[in-house]
Amino acid sequence: MESMETSTDRGMTSNASEQMTSEMQELKQSFSQLRDDVVNLFTHAFGWGRSGAEVARDYGADAMEGLKARLDRLRDKGAVQMRSVERKIEAHPLSTTMLAFGIGFCAAAFMIRRRVRHAE
Repeated sequence: MESMETSTDRGMTSNASEQMTSEMQELKQSFSQLRDDVVNLFTHAFGWGRSGAEVARDYGADAMEGLKARLDRLRDKGAVQMRSVERKIEAHPLSTTMLAFGIGFCAAAFMIRRRVRHAE
């Protein structure tokens, strides 16, 4: 039965063994530092991601407010334009009726011609 050999029996000196142990400790410390660095990196990245999301949300909220303000101005402008058209119609009812009739007649004639051409 063979006995278990020690590292010195296999040709490894105690100095080499100590150096290997020292290097292993350095590797462990390096891996530990790397792990800490990765954890810090992800913490900062996710923190930045959260702050980036907050910036995007704020930008979106500002954009929505701007859009709502523009829509309100357009709606107000449309209401003013509509009242203006109503006043013109009330001031000239016969002229506007004739104009509406003429536009309707032209549109109907155009549609009939278009239908006849497609039927051929």
